[in-house]
Parts: sequence; C-alpha cells; structure tokens
Amino acid sequence: MIRALLFKEWKKTKWFAIGAFITGVILLTYLFLKLGRSFRMVGLEHLWDVIVNRDQFLFRDLKFFPPAVGFCLALAQFVPEMVQKRIKLSLHLPLSNRKIVFTMLGFGMTLLMIIFAMHLLILLTFSGIYFPVEITASMIYTLLPWYIAGLAAYAMMSWICLEPSWKRRIFNTLIMFASLQLFYLTDFPGAYSFIVLSVVIIPFYVLPFGYFSVQRFKVGIQD
Repeated sequence: MIRALLFKEWKKTKWFAIGAFITGVILLTYLFLKLGRSFRMVGLEHLWDVIVNRDQFLFRDLKFFPPAVGFCLALAQFVPEMVQKRIKLSLHLPLSNRKIVFTMLGFGMTLLMIIFAMHLLILLTFSGIYFPVEITASMIYTLLPWYIAGLAAYAMMSWICLEPSWKRRIFNTLIMFASLQLFYLTDFPGAYSFIVLSVVIIPFYVLPFGYFSVQRFKVGIQD
C-alpha cells in the first residue's frame, strides 16, 4: 500500500521534478559559461584574487532557486489534494493517517534532496576543475544554507497547503517568510560554515506540522 502511495506521489510530481532538475542544470551551465568567459577576459589569477581577497561569491544567481523549487514542489503535490479533496480518499487507505501523511511528506522531501544533491554534485565537479579544494569547499558551505532553505520552503509550504483554515494559512505564511530570513542573513562566503548543522534542523522540525494540519482538516475545521 505504501508503494502504491509513493507511486501516486511520483505520478503527480514527476514532470515538475524533471523540469526542476533541468532548469537547475541550465542555470548551472549558464553560470559556468559566464565563469569561463571571465577566465578568458581577466584571467584565472584575477578571479582567485576577487574570491580570496575581496570575499566575492560567484554563484549568487543560485540564491533564490532552491526555495522557489521547494515552494513549487509543495504546491504541485498538495494543492490538488486540498482543492479537489483528494486528501479524503488518501486518508481512507488501510493505513494510519500518520503513516499516510508522513509518507507523502517524506516523498516530497526525499525528491527535493535528490534534485539538490545532483545539482551540488554537478557544481562540485565543475568547480573542482577551476578552483582549488579550499575555494570549492567555501563555495559549498555558502550554497548549503540556500539549499536547506529550499527544504524549509517545501516543509512550510506543505504545512500551509494542508492547513484547512485560511486564518491559520495567513499566519503560517508570515511565519514561513520570517523563518526563511534566517538562511539569508548574509551571503559572505562560508559565513554559515559553523552553524550549517543547526539550520539543517529547521526543515525537519517543521515537516511534521503538516500532519497536525491534516488532523484539523479531518475533524472538519474550516473557515
């Protein structure tokens, strides 16, 4: 039964997942082409000086891509469930409500992590061609909070979509935007290096909130 539920979630989100992955690859390709052009125009030594001595980050264009993917995945996965009341059918499966909801949320979170991991692997591979290990590591530590923000955006948007009360949705939306600010306090290279394990807790802390919203929906709370 869980396998059937996972298949349903994949069927619902597969085209979005493929599109998000391809969009990320296109964005990374554009950034590396721009980087290659800079190498030819000003030289590798100058770019290293900009990165190391002036603390400039070359991948700022990726800043809001992960949360955008997280938002859209949650919408693609849960808006049809709530608008068309499909969630009622899912809750009648011969499984506990907790298992059903966490399977759906876990599927979305896992899918998102796979997409992000492939993007970071591509970036890690190509940046290793141009830069030494120290600069590449600094880049990854700078990017990680933004990709974790994508996971947090998914967890919070899922919570908003599954919430049956519009008043609570508005309140939850305010909480979401306030919380996402924590991931964008600075884009100074490597600024989150020592607290990245702390911020990674946020999306997994928020994820279960969607289950409580489903429980509210089940007992008929709406306004």
